[in-house]
Amino acid sequence: MQYRPEVDGLRAIAVLPVILFHAGFSAFSGGFVGVDIFFVISGYLITTIIYQEMAQGRFSMWRFYERRARRILPALFVVSLACIPFAWLWMLPNEFKDFSQSLVGVATFTSNILFWRESGYFAGAAELKPLLHTWSLAVEEQFYILYPPLLLALYRFVPKLLFSIISLGALASLGLAHWASSAHPSANFYLLPTRAWELGLGALVAIYLQRLRSGDNASSPLEGPLREVAGLLGLTLILYSIVAFDEATPFPSLWTLIPVLGTALIILASNRNTLVGRLLGVRLLVGIGLISYSAYLWHQPLFAFARIRLFEGVPDSAFWLLIAVTFALAWLTWLLIEVPTRKYLKLPRPQVLSAAASGCLAVGIVGGLGWFNGGLPDRSAPSGLSFSQLDSAKMTKVNHGLSSTCEGSFTLSPDCRTGEKPSVMVWGDSYAMHLMQALTSSQASKEVDFIQFTKSVCAPIFDLALTNHKYGPSWSAGCIDFNNQVKEWLKESIDVDYVIMSSPMGIIFNKTYDGSGKLYPATESLVMEKLNETANYIRSLGKKPVFISPPPRTGDNLARCVIGSLVFTNSKGEEISCDFSYNETSSEHKSVTQFLHNTEINMAVVELSDHMCDGNKCSAAISDTNIFRDPGHLSHAGSALIGQESNLLGVAMEAADSFSATD
Repeated sequence: MQYRPEVDGLRAIAVLPVILFHAGFSAFSGGFVGVDIFFVISGYLITTIIYQEMAQGRFSMWRFYERRARRILPALFVVSLACIPFAWLWMLPNEFKDFSQSLVGVATFTSNILFWRESGYFAGAAELKPLLHTWSLAVEEQFYILYPPLLLALYRFVPKLLFSIISLGALASLGLAHWASSAHPSANFYLLPTRAWELGLGALVAIYLQRLRSGDNASSPLEGPLREVAGLLGLTLILYSIVAFDEATPFPSLWTLIPVLGTALIILASNRNTLVGRLLGVRLLVGIGLISYSAYLWHQPLFAFARIRLFEGVPDSAFWLLIAVTFALAWLTWLLIEVPTRKYLKLPRPQVLSAAASGCLAVGIVGGLGWFNGGLPDRSAPSGLSFSQLDSAKMTKVNHGLSSTCEGSFTLSPDCRTGEKPSVMVWGDSYAMHLMQALTSSQASKEVDFIQFTKSVCAPIFDLALTNHKYGPSWSAGCIDFNNQVKEWLKESIDVDYVIMSSPMGIIFNKTYDGSGKLYPATESLVMEKLNETANYIRSLGKKPVFISPPPRTGDNLARCVIGSLVFTNSKGEEISCDFSYNETSSEHKSVTQFLHNTEINMAVVELSDHMCDGNKCSAAISDTNIFRDPGHLSHAGSALIGQESNLLGVAMEAADSFSATD
């Protein structure tokens, strides 16, 4: 295969924004498109190699898999195994269990499926998963397993239809991706069927260029000035997507055509004689492109372990240092691992494939041991305590309120009530769930029964739900249906006197959906209108609504900080402090607080920070009790402690009574 330095330069354009995006630099908000660029390049290169060998009558499936094993697995094994000591030292048992599962995913080429299954609302933070980025490798590996036999069959039996069939398959995959971007966004992001079109477009470019070179096509429409225009347009499309896209962009979807078509145009049109080809062919970009695979492998573990260990946060200066270390390790890995195993390790094919299988087995066994032993909670933390002694699993346990049964769908299960005639209804999303221990442990709860209606991300507002790239219109319709079921039940209930509502009100930051099929831009005025209509309806039934605000939060994982303070010191060797001032709360929290204290709101509002903060100082732990289980939700014990110390239920009922008296 003829070497094209501009393709290596294109690899550099792919890997650099991915690394800068994962480092958190806002100027590269669309840096994740680098993965899509890699997919197109992979589809192009793999198809070119296979097509040339088929045309020469010397294609061997086993030789193809040997080359893939030499190319992908040695560096992947090295990076995966290098993560284990740091995971052992620094990860909590639940995190180590997830990490161990990801090792199994690496070994079985199923990382993308694993991370899709782990991508629920209560899943651990993505930036703390050292091997999260291997999902894209799994997509490619699955493609490598399925695609060569298909291409070989098409070439042998219907060669004239080969281009058309792959085109139709790519279009079907693109259509599926665009539909799934709102219907099933997580599966859409991680799984092969909705990513195949990107690899397929690279394949189509390869087939077109091969037929052009073999004389099957009379001439290329991209000649002379058109080559320059196409190359420049392609580069512009890529650069635009890197700076203009962000995490709210539905992905993959029709929007993904922008960087994908840009990449295809560059591969089609650019060469050493064009401006873009010369630009991408400069020595620095080509050098980065050559080590781009290893750089991609190293950057996520380095960033993740820095975030795991530095509880006070990773400054930008540290990220620049980590980026430098990434490329240093990438160069060493390329020099000592990639090049020797691909070019100089003269082993028979059976030995190469056996070594690949043995490596997968070894990584899988190590991962399986950590997975099936629950993240090895008896490991000793740096303080000498074991994580099981800290009971970190209990400290970070998901807080579903009365029961996990009460999450996600309308239910009248006995698990979601404390008596047959509940006088207090708790309604909302996960920020209503985590109040249950506070409410049931309050002094005022002694003669009160509760019922819980909760659905994550679904704010307690009738006829309105948020919609975004993660929660599309179909999910939003489900949220509205859930709230309508609550509405009908409440209408028939004669026992409920108080309706306690809570939510972080993410709905004010997203598009909204009213159930009629119409989407609205995010406006506080519309949310306020619907929230007031909800409160008025509750009062019309003779019941008293009250809204409890979300707890003050900074955006950092306060639970990890508290656990870390028990076993680690900070980067300066000092004791870690997890307390924070109210002024340090996130901008989103401040916006929600301002919204909930708007004089136009037509119900009582209880400010939770009044019961969690002493003046301007807020605590992440009181004595030995961690208040939070993650960046925003209260832990089981923390919620109960707040309820005991503040009599939160009594405060909420009194606020509702006072508002009704003055209404």
